[in-house]
Amino acid sequence: MQLHPYSTTQILAKRLFIFSQHGVGMRILLNMKHSWSAIRWKMLMIFAFFSVISMILVACFAVAVLNVVIRRESAYLIEERIKVVVDGRKKLTDSLVDRVSGCQGPASDSPLFAEYIDAAWPEGQSLVSVLPKEATHGISSSWHNTGSFAGIVADRGSLEIRSFRSVERERCSVTILVRNPVNTPFLEQLSRAAGLQISSSKPVLLGPYRAEEGIRGEIQANFIPGSRRPVPVVVTARNWQTGQLEDWVVCQVRPSYSRTIEDLGHMGLRTASWVAPFGAISLGLVSAYAFGLFLSLRLAQRIVNVIDGLSHAAHRIGKGDFSVRVAVPEQDQLGILAASFNAMTQDLESLREQERERAALERDIALAHEAQQYLYPRAAPVLSTASVWGVTTPARIVSGDLYDFLSFSNTEVGLLCADVSGKGMSAALMMANLQAVAHGRLLGGTNGRPAPDAFVTALNRDIRGRFGDNRYATMFYGEFDSHSGVLRYVSAGHCSPIFISEAGGATILPGGDLPVGLFAEAEY
Repeated sequence: MQLHPYSTTQILAKRLFIFSQHGVGMRILLNMKHSWSAIRWKMLMIFAFFSVISMILVACFAVAVLNVVIRRESAYLIEERIKVVVDGRKKLTDSLVDRVSGCQGPASDSPLFAEYIDAAWPEGQSLVSVLPKEATHGISSSWHNTGSFAGIVADRGSLEIRSFRSVERERCSVTILVRNPVNTPFLEQLSRAAGLQISSSKPVLLGPYRAEEGIRGEIQANFIPGSRRPVPVVVTARNWQTGQLEDWVVCQVRPSYSRTIEDLGHMGLRTASWVAPFGAISLGLVSAYAFGLFLSLRLAQRIVNVIDGLSHAAHRIGKGDFSVRVAVPEQDQLGILAASFNAMTQDLESLREQERERAALERDIALAHEAQQYLYPRAAPVLSTASVWGVTTPARIVSGDLYDFLSFSNTEVGLLCADVSGKGMSAALMMANLQAVAHGRLLGGTNGRPAPDAFVTALNRDIRGRFGDNRYATMFYGEFDSHSGVLRYVSAGHCSPIFISEAGGATILPGGDLPVGLFAEAEY
């Protein structure tokens, strides 16, 4: 039996460690998800991301442009020196042609060669030919039919600086040809004069060179600061056989960043005049971006704080707390939004308080309505020869309408019907007081029951001014004796009573005294 190399305790501890690590990772992910769900972190991250990214992109663009300038400046020095050599060869051939007199060619040891041609470039080749006028010298190509040429040519894969000048005279043709091969010694001499180092001096066409380098090589060479990849020196050469222009990479040089920056930053012994303005512009740009980033973060923080405050306040309002208020940071749109929210919550709080008061009032009115129902007769009196019935329909929950029956005996009943001026609770209170005074006058007296006119007159004095000088009540009070069939009544400003006979005839009974409660001296 093969034993496990770890003990049970070690295996358990290892699994617990892995589980704890997984749990910590899950908690971190959950916290990140929760933070990202909050608008605060979203806005802060978006503001910071775009502000920082824009600064980084501008900085990268500036560094990339500076890197391209430095690298191209290194190749430009060699390219310009080659152009200077080409221009010098052209001027040399023009000068030599003017120095050949007549149709007599110079000897090989002539000062013409020693002073001009050999001194111009040690490895250069020169040819001076004087031919009869109709003869051809064979130097020019089929595509070239003029008497002069100066430039770089590609002749069967080799590059050289070629300059010639042919002049027709009376009896002959004078031709001067100067050739300088574009080889390693030539290029090294130019690079030493420019303070650069050649990496490769093998000439190659630009098309194959770029295909070999590829996009990745181009990016590394031009856009990565401090790249040690060599810089191609490109010249335009004329194919001597076809006459077509071709771009050739004559060599590759290693850029010198320190030398280039030093050359650009000095004018003689002094600092270049552009350094201070450029530094000020750079500092201003960095300061502007930093200040913009600061304002962006500050604005984001203010917006987030207002949103957080509104969210928290809305949550508390949802739970019924209308006393919450949010801070008003400044008198801008955010401040106006916060102030509007505070005004809204204050209005909601006032409306809620009014709703509470209204609910309490409605409960009180409902209780008053219930109590008022008990003031109406619970049962109609029973008479041997007549039936009594009454009903009222209030305009509101409680009203000042009143009807009541007062049983005096088995044959006598009092009929009270009144309508108090006004509506609602005040009218209901006055109605209850009128009913209480009427009961006291008719049922509580020790001197007997007063007559209807005496009762109404006393009632008028009792309620006069009790509820104000402008409150009154119209009233009908009658006493009916079923034994005799007589109805005695007083109508104090109330609607005229209507008598309906057994045959169905309707008769409006007379009446029209003043309402009770207006004038204390009124008689009924």
